[in-house]
Amino acid sequence: MSELHERMFYEVMWRLHASGATYPYPWWVQQAFRRWTDAFDHGLFDSKESAFASNAHYRYWNLIGEPNQNLESLVGQAGEIEPIYDQYTLSFFIFDNRTRTVHLPQLAGIDGRPSKLDQKLLDGWLPAVETTYDTGTGIHVRQLAFGTPIARTDLRGFVLVRLVASSSRPTNADVWLCASINPAGPSGFQRHDRAGRFRADRRLNRLLYRAADKRLEVNATWGPSFDQAPTFFGMYGNGGSHDPGHYVAFNPWSELAGRGLLNGFAEAQDHIAGLCHGVVAWPVTLSPGGTIAVDLRLPVNNLVSSDDLRQMSSTSADTLTDWLRANWAFDLFDRGLRIELPPGLERFVDLEATCRSQLLILADAGAIHPGPTIYDSFWIRDSSVEGIACALVGQEALAEAQFGTHYPHAFQRGPGEIGPAKRHGFFGLEHEQADREWDSNGQALWAIGRFDRIMGSDFAFGAGMFTPYVLDGARWIRDNRSPFGLLHSGWSAEHVGDKHKPHYWDDLWACAGLSEAAQLSMRIGAPLEQQRELWSIYDSVRDATRDSMRWVLGEQRRQGHWETFIPTGPADVGRLDSTMIGAVAYFHPCRLHIGAKLGDDIDVAMRLTLETIWSHFIRGGFRHDSAWSCFGPYLTLQLAHAFLYVGDVGRAHQLLWWTVENAGFARVSRGTTSADRWQVVLGCWNEQHCYPVASDFAEFPSGHWYMGDIPHGWACAEYILLLRDMLLFEADDDGDRHMYVLPGIAPEWFGSGRIRVQNARTAFGGPMDLEARHDPGSRRIELQIHRAPAADVRYVFRTPFGGRISAATADGRAVTPSGRHVSLPAGTHSATIDYQQ
Repeated sequence: MSELHERMFYEVMWRLHASGATYPYPWWVQQAFRRWTDAFDHGLFDSKESAFASNAHYRYWNLIGEPNQNLESLVGQAGEIEPIYDQYTLSFFIFDNRTRTVHLPQLAGIDGRPSKLDQKLLDGWLPAVETTYDTGTGIHVRQLAFGTPIARTDLRGFVLVRLVASSSRPTNADVWLCASINPAGPSGFQRHDRAGRFRADRRLNRLLYRAADKRLEVNATWGPSFDQAPTFFGMYGNGGSHDPGHYVAFNPWSELAGRGLLNGFAEAQDHIAGLCHGVVAWPVTLSPGGTIAVDLRLPVNNLVSSDDLRQMSSTSADTLTDWLRANWAFDLFDRGLRIELPPGLERFVDLEATCRSQLLILADAGAIHPGPTIYDSFWIRDSSVEGIACALVGQEALAEAQFGTHYPHAFQRGPGEIGPAKRHGFFGLEHEQADREWDSNGQALWAIGRFDRIMGSDFAFGAGMFTPYVLDGARWIRDNRSPFGLLHSGWSAEHVGDKHKPHYWDDLWACAGLSEAAQLSMRIGAPLEQQRELWSIYDSVRDATRDSMRWVLGEQRRQGHWETFIPTGPADVGRLDSTMIGAVAYFHPCRLHIGAKLGDDIDVAMRLTLETIWSHFIRGGFRHDSAWSCFGPYLTLQLAHAFLYVGDVGRAHQLLWWTVENAGFARVSRGTTSADRWQVVLGCWNEQHCYPVASDFAEFPSGHWYMGDIPHGWACAEYILLLRDMLLFEADDDGDRHMYVLPGIAPEWFGSGRIRVQNARTAFGGPMDLEARHDPGSRRIELQIHRAPAADVRYVFRTPFGGRISAATADGRAVTPSGRHVSLPAGTHSATIDYQQ
C-alpha cells in the first residue's frame, strides 16, 4: 500500500496543476501531467501513488559533487538542487511586488511571457551547472552550482550556489531575489518500492530559520546557510489538516501573489504529509547592466558542528570557483589521457571529460557506484568496465581500488550455497547473490587481467591477486555449471531477459575472464600445473559455450529461421527479440572475436547477429522493447563498439551520434504550444532513455516502462572506452601485438585539422602519444608516434576516405599497403599515407 504522504503528494500535485496554480513543479511532474498514464510497474510499486511519488518514469537530472566525498547532489532542469540523501530541494525565483508576479524558472516559456531558461556545464565539461533564467521582463538570474570541499585537502564538502541577478532596466526594492526550500526534487518525492529502495525518509516535516546563524534547519539536520542574511522569510507547514486543499491555498507562492508578503514565520511543521515549504528573499536594486550576487552553501558530507559551519563559510565563492577549475583539471588531466580533435568536434572531447568526472563523483571510498540514488552501491559487473575505463584514461589509483580493495571484499569464502552454486569462490555481494548474477566471476577475472596488462609487469598487480582470488574464482566457474557445461540460470543484467533461464552473456564473460586468468598465470610464472588447470577450465567453458551455440543455430535452421542470430540463451531458441543484445559482449568488452576464440562458424554467426540487431532493433539507438520499453544508451554504445571492432565505422558513428545528441543531451519541448525546449540533461545517460522524451512525446508506450539511475556509471565508461578505441586500440595482445591507429575516425572528423592523443594508457603496459594531420589537397595523412607503448608493437592504419592507400612510408622507408590498410613496423616514429578515392 502507498503511504499517507505519497497519496497526499499525488493529490496535491494534481490539484495545483488542475487549478493552474503558480508553483515550482519539477520537470518530471510536468512531463507526467503532460500525458498521464495509469500504467506502472506492479511488480516494483504497490500503487500509482507510490510510483508517482518515486518518479518512476522521468528520471533525468544532472550531477555535481567532489571525487573525495561519499555523497553527491543532483541538479534539476530549472536549477533545483537536491543534496543526496537529504530531505529538501533548493530552488530560486524572482518576485516582482509591483505587479504581484511570481517568476518561476520551472514555468519559463509557458507562463505567458517571453521568459527563457537555459542550462549548460561550466566551460562545457566541468561538473558545475549553470542555469540562466530570463523572466521576460528585463530581469535575469544566473545560478552556478557545484560541489566543493571546505578546504583543498578536506574531505568535508558542500554545494556552493551563487545566484547573480541582473536587469536591463532599473529596478527598486520591490523586486526580490528568492530561494525556496521544497520537498520534491529532481529524483522525486519519496522512493518507495518492493526492492527495498526506501533510501531515506524524504518528508519535509520541519523547517526552522535561525536568523542569528543565517541558516535553515531541515527536520533534524542542517540545511542551507546564507552568506548574506535574507531580508524576508516565511516558513509554511500544516497544523493538522488532512485536506489536500490546505497545501493549495497556503504556500509561499499563493501568498506572494495574493498579499505581496511572506508570513514571516521562522518555523513550520507538517506531520501529516511532510510537505513543508520555505522561502527566503533579498530585495534587489539594479541599474541597467548592474548585478547583485547572493551565495548559499548546502552541507552534504560530514558537517556536524558549529565549527564546521564556520569553516564552510570561510572561503569566498570566487576562490572556490577558481579551485573548481584547477582541481578538476588536475584530477582529470595531470597524468591522464588528453584528446584533441579538429574544430567543431569539441563536444566529443568535453563529453569524455564529463564522463570521467561523473565516475570520480560516483566513487565512494574508492568504490564506483553505478548511480547516485537507486544504484548507489557497488556492483562487480559495472565496476569491471568502469575500472578499466578509468585505468585507460589515467585514473589508475581508482581502478586499483576497484580491483585490489573492493573485489577482495566481495569475494566469498567458507561453506554455504547461493541457489544452485557454492558460495566459496564467488565474487559478489548482496546484489549479485540475490539475483544470481553468474557473470560476476568472469568479469572480475577479466578486469584483474586487463588491469595487470595496463599497469605492466613492474607493478605486479596480477601476481598479488592471483592467489586466492584469480585461482579460486576460476575454480568456482569450473565447479558451478549446469549439466550442459554452461553457467546456471540467473539474472546477471537486466537487459538479458528472464531470470529463470540461462544466458550466454554469463558464459561469454566466463570465457573472457578465464582467458585473461590463464594468460596472467603465464605472465607471472605461476606453477605449471596451475597454468594447465586454468587453460583446462577455459577450454571446458569455451567448448560448452560453442557447442550450445551450434546446437541453437542448428535448431533455428531446422525451424526455418532465415536470419542468423544467437539469442540470449539456449532456452530461447528462435526468440528473435531485443534480448539478443547480450551476444554483443562477444565483441565488446570480451574481445572474443580476436582469433575467433569460439570458432570461425560462431564468429560468423555473431557478426550476422549484429546485422539482425541492426535490422530489427535500431531506430536511431537500440530499442529494448522486450525488457524495458525504452532505448538503451549504454547498450547503444556497446553495439557501436562492436561495429567499430568489425570495421563498420559508419554504423558505429551513427550510434555514437544518436547517443550523444538524443540521450546525452536530450531536449523536449515545454508544451504543445511552445517552440522553446527544455534542456533535459547535460552530457550524461540514464540506464534507459524513455520513448516519450526521445521522441518529444510523439511516441508513448501503451504500458509501463522502466527507468534506472542517472548518470549511469556503466554508460559513462562505455563512452570513454568507445571514444578511446576510435582513436587507438590493441589487438592480439599475446601474439602478434599490434595497435590500430585512428580506426574509428570518420572522414568528416579528419577535415584539415589535427588529431592528437597524449598519455594514452594501453594494455601493452606503456603509454602512447599520437599525432595525425590531414592535407585534403594532396590526399595525404601524416602520423607521428611520439611515444610507443612497447618496443615490439606494430601499427595498423586504415584510411577512412574510401578507395585505397596508394603509397606509404615509415620513417622515410616505403611500406606496402594492402587495399585500405597499411601495417607500420614496430618502432615507427613517423609515417605518411597517400590515399585515392
